[in-house]
Amino acid sequence: MGAMVAGAKGAEGAGSAGRRQLGVFLTAKTVSDIGYALDFICLSVFVWERTRSGVATGLVSVALYAGAIGGGRLGQRFGDRWDRRRVMIGADLVRAVMLGLLAVLPAAVQRWWLYPAVVLVGAGRSVFEATMGAATPVLAGSRTQAVNSALAGLKGVAFMVGMGLAAVLAPAIGYRGVFGLDAGSYLLSATVLLALRLRMRESGERGGARRETAGAWPLLVGAGLAGLVVLRVLDAFGSSSQQVGLPMLGTQLHPSQPAVVSGVVWGSWAAGLLLGSFVLRPLAKRLVERAPALVYCLATMAMSVGFIGVFWLGGWWPRLVAAGLAGLGDALSEITYKQSLQRLPDERRGRAFGLSQVSVNAGFMAGLLATSLVLQPSRLAPWVLLLHGVPLLVAGWMAVGAARSQRLPARLPNAADLPSAADPADTADPAKGAVR
Repeated sequence: MGAMVAGAKGAEGAGSAGRRQLGVFLTAKTVSDIGYALDFICLSVFVWERTRSGVATGLVSVALYAGAIGGGRLGQRFGDRWDRRRVMIGADLVRAVMLGLLAVLPAAVQRWWLYPAVVLVGAGRSVFEATMGAATPVLAGSRTQAVNSALAGLKGVAFMVGMGLAAVLAPAIGYRGVFGLDAGSYLLSATVLLALRLRMRESGERGGARRETAGAWPLLVGAGLAGLVVLRVLDAFGSSSQQVGLPMLGTQLHPSQPAVVSGVVWGSWAAGLLLGSFVLRPLAKRLVERAPALVYCLATMAMSVGFIGVFWLGGWWPRLVAAGLAGLGDALSEITYKQSLQRLPDERRGRAFGLSQVSVNAGFMAGLLATSLVLQPSRLAPWVLLLHGVPLLVAGWMAVGAARSQRLPARLPNAADLPSAADPADTADPAKGAVR
């Protein structure tokens, strides 16, 4: 455990990026996240308008998440060894090329090119996010928590902006124009990474990583983080319920304009996300730093309660407040989940974040499949309660354990530091029992 904490704090010395560099990088990443949001929405609509096939449209999501699982597997296998900066640039360039070709290829070729392009877009996203998560403590140093917070908040902003732009840009410039803009957003991100030459790995770690033989899962179990990953998977599985369920809820509440319901709910969710990232997280900075696992469990509970409330409460305002609570919990859970994994030593974080990408994307894809097969409008609210109720209960149980573990170290020194007749010098050694 001491090595884990030391690995996290080793990145806080000299060599982390300056405030201006971080600002430029985060701005470029936000632009590429907007591009990804456009991809996520427009690719499915594009296929539907071309084929009018529900199967073909559903395969877009399957291809996207299959690619994300494959990208996570690459991170799990090679993330401790590869050059992070070059890999992130490569992930951006691959996505730019795939979408750029999709924008210019003839219509007859577009159809067979689209699915491989979607797979590689998903893989590139997963590789970039896993590598970014592993590199953040080195990149940001003592500002790691603030950067995690900014990443969570800006991702929510990008999602909402992307949704809004999709409705405007697709009719205005066509899908080819949208794909071209998406490709340009990834080129911008790659160019910024190429120009800034940010340091993203501790010195001398790559050679040591080659000698590591333990897999990612034993690493997480040994560090006490496996339960957090399992909870994240359960939450991802449950999140599929609102992805599929919100359009159904919109039809029930506002039959003439069901999209209004989804838009307002996601808007309230985004407001909660920003509140959690930029207001509540700074207020809870010390608690997040000291006990990220506990805050993660509590935030997951808040998110689950919020989404359950969206489907169970009556009236607009209670539903919108519940959506805001879900967004607030979403932000804090993402920040603290990353913060927990980032406590691992630098030479081991790559495989951990890679496994996380595999697990979370697989959980969400499995949830989408189950929800699509089972869910009917008549049992919408009970299904949401079931899928979010399971992570709610698990998170509550884990929160109790995390709270107990936080209190336990404060009691241990009372017994451990008692004078010993065999070695009286131990009582004067401040290093004894200092590692938490």
